[in-house]
Amino acid sequence: MNDLFNTTLTLGHHTLTVLELMEALLVFVAARIFLAVVRRGLRRAQRLSSMDEGKQFIVRRLVTSVVWALAAMVALSVLGVDLTALWAGSAALLVGVGIGLQGFFNDVISGFVLLFEGGVAVGNVLEVDGKLVRVERIDLRSTRVVTVAGELIVLPNSKVAGEAVVNLTQGDSAMRIRVNVGVAYGSDVDLVMRLLSEAMAEQPEVRSNPQPAVFFQDFADSSLNFSVMGWLDDPWDRMGIQSRVRTAIDAKFRSHGVAIPFPQRDLHIVTSPEGAPGA
Repeated sequence: MNDLFNTTLTLGHHTLTVLELMEALLVFVAARIFLAVVRRGLRRAQRLSSMDEGKQFIVRRLVTSVVWALAAMVALSVLGVDLTALWAGSAALLVGVGIGLQGFFNDVISGFVLLFEGGVAVGNVLEVDGKLVRVERIDLRSTRVVTVAGELIVLPNSKVAGEAVVNLTQGDSAMRIRVNVGVAYGSDVDLVMRLLSEAMAEQPEVRSNPQPAVFFQDFADSSLNFSVMGWLDDPWDRMGIQSRVRTAIDAKFRSHGVAIPFPQRDLHIVTSPEGAPGA
């Protein structure tokens, strides 16, 4: 048996014994067993804690990466590989790879920022590039969001963490929506403001406290401009609520004879007298 364990194997310029090879394999087996135990412990701890899904994922991924990296280094040492020489010989390659993966590492670091800083969490409603999206999952490199239309978009973490992203869920407990409308000159301003307030207050999603507010914004070229604002608890259906408010405004204006102006152009055709030059 000892002769079997001491049998020498040659791999290129490197020689190793069967015993060293078995010890290296045992290192990976031990790492796998250790990870199974750690993951079971993490699942128990997560059930007892309030840690969200995104943070649970990053902890599992971080522990797995560290354990396998350590196992690989220990196995190489058991096999007699000089790690110092390995790192020195591959320094130029690592620099090149690092430059090529600069964007990748930027996204990974941004993922850590998102998961541990708490600025964006799973379930938050964001406004990104004018689109309303809900965060479904935060991974190590990317954030998965779903639009109001049900489209799945994968955003790099650097975009979510490094750019101006409006988080409509965090902050105040409610958000305010606005609907703008113009009416014809000569309209009853008090009536218009009352109708706008009613159209907003009739929506069941709009909070009664604070009450909807109406503002006379400006005297425009062909209209008197108003805006009505209301507060919502859930911003996800913002566009649908605004559409229903506009529908209610149009119905109320029609029933009360309030006109919404539209651009008009007068076309004057000038004809030359008969016999005039160029006629």
